[in-house]
Amino acid sequence: MCSILGYYNTKLSYKELVKQNLSMSHRGPDNSTLKEYRFRDKCLYFGHNRLSIQDLATHANQPMENERFVIVFNGEIYNHRELRGECEYAWKTTSDTETLLKLFSKFGVEQTLLKLIGMFAIGLFDKFEQKLYLVRDRVGIKPLYYTFENGEFAFASELKGFAEHLKCKVSNKALIQFMTLGYIPNESSYYQNIKKLQPAHYLMFDGENIALKRYWKLPNDKIDISYSEAVEETERLLRSSVKYRLLADVEVGSFLSGGVDSSLVSVIMAQESNQKIKTFSIGFEDKAYDESIYAKEVAKYIKSDHYEYKFGINDVFTLLDGFDTFYDEPFGDASSLPMMLLSKMTKEHVTVALSGDGGDELFLGYDRYFLTQNYHNKLSKIPQVLRNMLSSIGRYSTHDRLQKMSYPLKNLSEQNLYALLYSSTKPWELKNLFDRDFLVESFGKSDLSLLDILEYQFDGDDLLDSLSRLDFHIYLPDDILVKVDRASMAYSLEARVPLLDHRVVEFVYSLPTNLKLKNGPKSILKEILYKHVPKELIDRPKRGFSVPLKHWFRNELKDVVYAKIESLDDRFNKKYLFNIFQEHQNGRNFEYVLWNILRLR
Repeated sequence: MCSILGYYNTKLSYKELVKQNLSMSHRGPDNSTLKEYRFRDKCLYFGHNRLSIQDLATHANQPMENERFVIVFNGEIYNHRELRGECEYAWKTTSDTETLLKLFSKFGVEQTLLKLIGMFAIGLFDKFEQKLYLVRDRVGIKPLYYTFENGEFAFASELKGFAEHLKCKVSNKALIQFMTLGYIPNESSYYQNIKKLQPAHYLMFDGENIALKRYWKLPNDKIDISYSEAVEETERLLRSSVKYRLLADVEVGSFLSGGVDSSLVSVIMAQESNQKIKTFSIGFEDKAYDESIYAKEVAKYIKSDHYEYKFGINDVFTLLDGFDTFYDEPFGDASSLPMMLLSKMTKEHVTVALSGDGGDELFLGYDRYFLTQNYHNKLSKIPQVLRNMLSSIGRYSTHDRLQKMSYPLKNLSEQNLYALLYSSTKPWELKNLFDRDFLVESFGKSDLSLLDILEYQFDGDDLLDSLSRLDFHIYLPDDILVKVDRASMAYSLEARVPLLDHRVVEFVYSLPTNLKLKNGPKSILKEILYKHVPKELIDRPKRGFSVPLKHWFRNELKDVVYAKIESLDDRFNKKYLFNIFQEHQNGRNFEYVLWNILRLR
């Protein structure tokens, strides 16, 4: 795990570029290197900060090159040892970086990518053809940003890797998307001229032009298979995935919340490891949010060495001081705070940790999928005239739920119902939050739908499949995986995600929805888990990894939020924000909007 950086045709000096590279050294504290190459008769710089995981010797440092390619690489290729068998070569290291160089030389870029099992962000310079390639893994586990302006091309693992002249203008569109969702989706970043390379894509740059190509997609066709066969194959793939992710020359542990996903990963890890494993969990001082007891029970059953930390308000004040250093664009998922503490504690014992992320998206674990479907089925049976009347009543109601239902009632669609459950600020509320001219200037209109914000069209076999795919393509890479990547790398900890092995993903999305839901949400994962852990340890109502923000905003963080609203510029309707701030104090819950406001910069 590392950071990568590249600059082409820049006016920055070597010394300034070294500084930009070192700004990401928390991602790789073991070595930092910047080298210069010639690309179209101009300077191309490759920078790398290394967290040593495979082949700890200095000869595996990056940038690394062979006769044709130069590479900087962030991530892990878990099957690289098998792939070496496809190449006759006198290997100089045991690193996956050298494996990649040889594979690219022998098979080319796209054919190599299709062979890889792993997570990766890659900068690759072809010295023969004088082309620069950027590559991102299929799911988007590893981050990669780039920009091309006035002849200068740059890329980096994090936005802090870009010099200030490249971050000079905030994107109004991204600001609106952030306030709606709590994160910035798709290719956008917080800055107008800096983009994210999308998952499953590679970029080709010839010194003048950029071309983007997608190299992998979710399957569209469904397979004919029995439920027992689906369970058996899922377990086989997960076991293979976990075994691959134990590949390291350092110790590997596991995050354990006590829920289905992390428990299953930890159980399989304990079975496949040749030594007693270490597990890590976070609890809360507030008992209403604390579920650490469940993690402790699972850890006891699988006989892991278990570590836990209790998260409280004092930790919030400590973390907020450095939060923006690591999440260097606005990020609204407040569970990133305990995730940072979990990563800090974990790094004190291991260098790599397995995570259970991805189970809810793949196996239909979110309640909002079914609430959207149920609401739509019921409300569509009500005549439009009556829905209009109920909408009018709801709009002027002081009851929070009735007020929020007023818009979907009148403008009934699956997307508006999903927006009710999905977004921090409802799209139809944006006219209150922002100046209307600002909305028109940014999106071309003031009445925005969720799909305007997401810039995504439903594409599944049915509604539940479509919502799952939407979350896989947007919520997962732009919220969940950003949260885990930045929190873990803040402490130089590598997080690996077995459920998001592309072989697991392809298989699960080829299963019909009714098969996935044969015994309820996530029933396939539960079926596997209950073969190894008593059901009573796991079987309880699902709860997210939530933080007691609503209480803190009425107490310890009240003055902080008020001061932040007061500091906002005229793009925002501060009267409206002060109004919802006061309503929050009076008992209504606007925690997500207020947290997003607090994260603005």
